[in-house]
Amino acid sequence: MRAVVGLQAQDAGAASLGVRARLAGSTAAAVDRARFDERSIARVWCMRGTLHLVAAEDVRWLVALLGPVGLKRNQRRIAEFGVDGEDALRAARDALAEHGPLTRHELAAEARRRGVRLADDLQAPVHLVARAVMKGAACEGAPRAGEPAYALVDDWLDRDDRAAEAFDRDATLAELARRYVAAHPPAAPEDLAAWSGLGVRDARQAFAAIERELEQVRVLDRDAWVPRARKGSVPFLAAVRLLPAFDGFLLAHRDRALTVRPEHAREVLPGGGVLRPTLLVDGLVEGTWRLERGRPAVAPFAALPPAVAEAVDAEAADVVRHRAG
Repeated sequence: MRAVVGLQAQDAGAASLGVRARLAGSTAAAVDRARFDERSIARVWCMRGTLHLVAAEDVRWLVALLGPVGLKRNQRRIAEFGVDGEDALRAARDALAEHGPLTRHELAAEARRRGVRLADDLQAPVHLVARAVMKGAACEGAPRAGEPAYALVDDWLDRDDRAAEAFDRDATLAELARRYVAAHPPAAPEDLAAWSGLGVRDARQAFAAIERELEQVRVLDRDAWVPRARKGSVPFLAAVRLLPAFDGFLLAHRDRALTVRPEHAREVLPGGGVLRPTLLVDGLVEGTWRLERGRPAVAPFAALPPAVAEAVDAEAADVVRHRAG
């Protein structure tokens, strides 16, 4: 997980398939063990104010850096639902400290019991939990009765009493840029801004801080940068992969010109915020897919060479293996 900084995880099943595409032999059960038993990865709101799977040791600094971005983006909604006050955050902390992991509805009920006037809306519990996470107080823990549940960060993950004191925003910006460019080359500050939710000024500062580690390249008539040690090598591209919906590979840049041909854009992004599962061949999206009776049904944009078609069949079988494991 550290190698890609984080994987989009609004849909936990899709995030698990994102792990499969990057880690040979992984299984859905192993991803769940890492999340809920080993606690080596966690699901939190961070990049762009959306849910991501990230390495446990990265939770605190990523949330400290990017949590304020998500809170600012959702400021109006947070206020509308009555979860913007310090009383709401305090109630959430106190309830989790007293009871341990709670579902969002349980947490909302506890907040109301403590006098917080939450809006009578089904989205209020979601925003209460999201604000607690983006404030660095909570993260997702083990599910309860099949529903996601949330715990205090210091209860669920290894405690780090120095984390808040040690936070250095400039150093953290540089580390984010370093990890991001290593995972998603070639890239420019504007790409980092789009992927992370940071402002372009912050993204440019982050790139400037690591400029000696980067080398400039020209891609699609625009300037971009790659890590010096890996110039000319773009990991993960030279392969056939079935990527899940909303995969981070397609969310890593300000647009998808590097990976999706213009004539296929509507098939990949049909509208309404949908980003379909895709077939990736040597760095380009060459089709879409969906699950039918538990197995991927792949719809390539054009006839595939025999070797690629064989690799697609192997990928489809591996998706089935991952989900069953």
